[in-house]
Amino acid sequence: MMEKIKHEVSYVSCNCNQTPTAAHWGQNNLVCYAACNSVLIYDPKWGSGGKVVATLIGHTKRVNTVRWLGGSSDKNELVSGSTDHTAVVWSCREGVYNPYTLKAHESTVNLVDGVYKKEGTVVVTVGMDSTVKIWFRNLDTDGFALSQNINNGYSICVGVRISRFPHTDGLILACAMDNSKIDLYIEDGEFSHSLTLKGHEDWVRGLDFTTEKDDLILASSSQDCYIRLWRMTPHKSDTPSDNVIKTKTTTYRVYTDSILSGHEGWIYSVDWNPATPQLLSSSLDKSMIIWELDPDSNLWVEKVRVGEVGGNTLGFYGGVFSPDGTSILAHSYNGAFHIWTNEGGEWSACVTIGGHFSEVTDMSWEPQGAFLVTVSSDQTSRIHAPWSNLGKEATWHEIARPQIHGYDMSSIAIMSKYQFASSAEEKVIRTFRAPRNFVENFSRICDVADDGGGTSGPKGASVPSLGLSNKAVFSSESEGGSDDSHFTAVTLTEPPTEETLLQNTLWPEIQKLYGHGYEVYSLASSPDGQFLASACKATTSEHAAILLWDTATWKQIQKLVSHTLTVAQISFSPNSVHLLSVSRDRRWSLFTRNSQNLFELVATTDKKTSIHSRIIWCCSWTHDSLYFATGSRDGKVVVWRKNEHKEEKGILGEYEAASKHLELKGESVTAVAFAPKCVLGGYLLAVGLEVGVIRCYKWTSAGWENLVILDRNLAHHLSVKRLAFRPFTVETRAKNDDNILQLASCGSDHVVRLHDFLIN
Repeated sequence: MMEKIKHEVSYVSCNCNQTPTAAHWGQNNLVCYAACNSVLIYDPKWGSGGKVVATLIGHTKRVNTVRWLGGSSDKNELVSGSTDHTAVVWSCREGVYNPYTLKAHESTVNLVDGVYKKEGTVVVTVGMDSTVKIWFRNLDTDGFALSQNINNGYSICVGVRISRFPHTDGLILACAMDNSKIDLYIEDGEFSHSLTLKGHEDWVRGLDFTTEKDDLILASSSQDCYIRLWRMTPHKSDTPSDNVIKTKTTTYRVYTDSILSGHEGWIYSVDWNPATPQLLSSSLDKSMIIWELDPDSNLWVEKVRVGEVGGNTLGFYGGVFSPDGTSILAHSYNGAFHIWTNEGGEWSACVTIGGHFSEVTDMSWEPQGAFLVTVSSDQTSRIHAPWSNLGKEATWHEIARPQIHGYDMSSIAIMSKYQFASSAEEKVIRTFRAPRNFVENFSRICDVADDGGGTSGPKGASVPSLGLSNKAVFSSESEGGSDDSHFTAVTLTEPPTEETLLQNTLWPEIQKLYGHGYEVYSLASSPDGQFLASACKATTSEHAAILLWDTATWKQIQKLVSHTLTVAQISFSPNSVHLLSVSRDRRWSLFTRNSQNLFELVATTDKKTSIHSRIIWCCSWTHDSLYFATGSRDGKVVVWRKNEHKEEKGILGEYEAASKHLELKGESVTAVAFAPKCVLGGYLLAVGLEVGVIRCYKWTSAGWENLVILDRNLAHHLSVKRLAFRPFTVETRAKNDDNILQLASCGSDHVVRLHDFLIN
């Protein structure tokens, strides 16, 4: 039987975890990085601007560290370590990453490394249980065995690197300890302690080996703001010396070759260039330096310095060279990526992927589907849109960050193309309008006709020091550079870098709406743009009332009282006639617009009529406004309709269940969304679950047909927070195939995804 629906993920947006060793660029030209409890594989060269090409789900808690296995370029293997006390080796075979879990630590795994040798593969894992564990896999087997346990007593290892000696298969292991010293272990059957390197005055966080002819060089970077280069050179003399290490075949003398000074903050990582003798260091002082040996003075000098300027950031956690040495990738304190590429001697910033670094709580499409806006408990709202460069395949990127707030964001409602309202953990609703600079850049980046939105308005916005409100900046101010304004009008032809996003893409706030007694939890705007509905956290019917605002005057026009606990989601019908709300009180309420343009309660449920027995988390309307669905914690999805010939009225009025409900035993339904058109002779409904899975059904009044299940690798590994199909309009149709439907999903795993469904 031919599949009715084909699925592929066209966009994955998520920042890197906020830990020092959370990203690594492999010899296969792919970047692996830790994202919440998963590992994402990112191809920087894919299409126009790079894309996440795989999601690896195997850990149950935060992933702290990832690393491609070194020493051979033909393998596609990486190792990850997590707060769940395990490490996982992922082996890629025919495009599928197969996990092998390493279990032996009694605490968080913070550091990992691995290397290939002739007899097999060696992996090192470092835990907060004061142990360093060595794992070995023979060439002819699939699994790893624990071959050695190095117990550090009460000390903890804070940096690790394993390498081969030049021209041999012998291994050396460097462990940076919490006493600011580096312990060197030499493999002879098993690893034994050989030498302790002293010199740093604070914890050593970064280590990396490189070879130079017969010498081995170890670079170490420390919180004392210095980098030290330790040279290990073959030692021929018979005179005994203190600083020597012995392998089976050779004795090496170890000495300090250089001390590099140039950073003003903790240096979290050092990385040798695989192609030429250069060293990259990344620091919390917001800079990265490429060091090179000057042949005339025989000193290591600063060749290139790149980094972030201004903005509310805290520097870099790690940096790494690309395999060919012509690009560098950094991940900053908030998990954002930066890539710089060397073109003709000039280092320039490149387009990267990015995303939220905490739970994504809500999202909404621009009415024509031109872009997607998401909000998160990382206190930002972000705009995502497609970008195509030089005829390459389009990739999605963050193109603006209209709000950077002091509170965790909770919901968003888009009133028109260039106007939205958002709420956070405060009693205020804030509304925003796009500045001229955004409209111009958006039309250039996304190749959309400039419709003159916000022509006369402000050029941009900035947040005053210690302020929470985005203040409008007019062109005269931005050019004059007033003290309090960090905004500079920028002309963009490609998606902005993190630095630009932080400082130059804010939208000015146009209105604050007051009226709720507690933190605002849910928002919705009517498709005709006339109304904004809002609800806050509540334990009484007074506070659970929905407030209705007129978007022309921003006056509160109605208070709709029905629920007794927090309203979880509000939704207007596509024809703007009905307003539906679902609540923690296990009920839904429906309000309909009357001839005076006011909304009145026409139907609601109670214990007997509700069908749901637990919290109703979500709701959605069909595109023709004839049916609506509700989904709840007890795993039930019910589709409701109006029946004017219904005999028994009661509190349900003329409404009733339109078919037998869907029940997913043992699951909790957290998000539902109807497709914007009929599919295969019925309505397509996407259902998001608390476990992260998304199921798509065809619904007709005859019942339910399961079309496709997106597992946690294709959907989310934590709770799905919201689902929304891209509006099916003339504009989006022109750029997409008529048979493709796009579904956006966001979740507690920090991820925003865009799913393409090809309908046969």
